[in-house]
This record gives sequence, C-alpha cells and structure tokens, in this order.
Amino acid sequence: MTVWLMRHPRVQLPRPLCYGRSDVPLDEAHVRQCVEALAQSLPPHTRIVTSERERTRCVARQLGALRPDLRNWQVDAKLNEMDFGQWEMVAWADIPQAAVDAWVADFAQHRFGGVESVQDVLERARQVLQGHRQNMLGAAENTLWITHAGMIRALQFWQQHPEGRIQSAQDWPQTVPEFGAVQVCAPDFLCQAAR
Repeated sequence: MTVWLMRHPRVQLPRPLCYGRSDVPLDEAHVRQCVEALAQSLPPHTRIVTSERERTRCVARQLGALRPDLRNWQVDAKLNEMDFGQWEMVAWADIPQAAVDAWVADFAQHRFGGVESVQDVLERARQVLQGHRQNMLGAAENTLWITHAGMIRALQFWQQHPEGRIQSAQDWPQTVPEFGAVQVCAPDFLCQAAR
C-alpha cells in the first residue's frame, strides 16, 4: 500500500493573496498537466480523497474522466487549508504587520484572522492520520490525498514531532511540495504519526 500526498495545482492571482477557505481561479493548463501525469502513474482503484475546495476537487473530477476506475473519489473537510478568517483574499502585503506579529508570537494557538489556529490544523491532520490508520486495518488500499500547503506542513510536522505540539513558528516545516507536486509517504510513518 502506498500513500501519495498532492498539493493542488497552481492558482492564477494578480498578486499574492491570503487564501485558505476561498475558491480561487486555477491555471487550467497546469491542472490538465497534473491530471495527465496522475492518470499515467496511479495504480488501479487508488482511493482518492480531496479537500472541499474546488482546486483539489477539480483534479479528482478530471482524473475520474480519464480513468473510470478512479471515479469514486471522496471529499474530506479535514484536508482543507487553514481558514484565515478576516484575512481571506486580502493581499499579504496589506495585512497589518501587527496581525502577523501576533500570530508569530503565539504561533500554535493564535487564530490568525479569527477562525483557526495552527494547533487546530494539526488536530485535523491527526484525525486524517487516525482515519487512515483505521482504514489500513480493514483493507490495504493505495491512497491519494489532494490537499493544500498548510495541511501538508501539518502532516510533515506530525512526522517530525510525534507528540503533535508545536512550540513556535520555527518548528513549522519550511518546505512544501510545489503546486501540483506529489510526494510518496511511507505507510509506517502514517501509522506511527496517527497514534
């Protein structure tokens, strides 16, 4: 059994915006490129789970059109990007520095934008991992999660810190796959991180 973790395809924005729960325009050519690559590489009947956002669901939808064995994909809200509340769709350059500083000062618990904290996102990641572990006990399935940079960082954090408690912004993983990139996760990591 293999687990793939994919960051959604590139988006098209006039400038860098803070977006998490918002649906934003996609680079359709990049979507097609990602879907065609996945269609050639995924094993038959891979289980596909996406976030609620259109930028992840469109990949699963188009993949199912190319590969009939992949049409029964699922949506899981736990794979959503962080909800940035009042800062959704605001240019990063226009967010007051005091708001960013407050987030960095209490990186784990501060609700940047007023809705979710990093610890909330980590808890959702833990639930994703727990669900995967339970699924593994029932059937050995290949799985593709199509998600977002924040959720990928949260899953990476669990790999590096099995206790799941973040102390500061310096502990947050700094690297994340490029838009549309897929990384392979070892199933034993996913089981260990879910405990």
